[in-house]
Amino acid sequence: MKARIILIPALLLGLTATAGATEYRFIAADNSPETLMCVAAGSNKLTKLRMQIAESNSSARYHANSIRCNDKSIAQFAYSYGADKAYDYLASHSREQNRVIENVTIKDLSAAASPNSDEIVYIQVSSR
Repeated sequence: MKARIILIPALLLGLTATAGATEYRFIAADNSPETLMCVAAGSNKLTKLRMQIAESNSSARYHANSIRCNDKSIAQFAYSYGADKAYDYLASHSREQNRVIENVTIKDLSAAASPNSDEIVYIQVSSR
């Protein structure tokens, strides 16, 4: 009985957290390996990102510190689109200036747009 009492509010919180979320879809400006890594990082596809890094015959540290995605480091790019798995992986290989200085903000969710305002945002990605 107690499990049900705890489970129902947890499910409701999970539903409200995903309502009104923005979905990002990335479009590669070219087919260079660096741009494809940017797309994988922004899409939070960690397995694909790791495979692309392994295929490039360079280290993850090299790519994390040399690739720029839309004028940001690849780690900062991943962070700006909520790609937490990719960011954590890339940040562990990045120099301090290529990471994000995280801070806490408090946002009034009741003042946000209506819960049915899901939107898809297309972003063109270039490694140049």
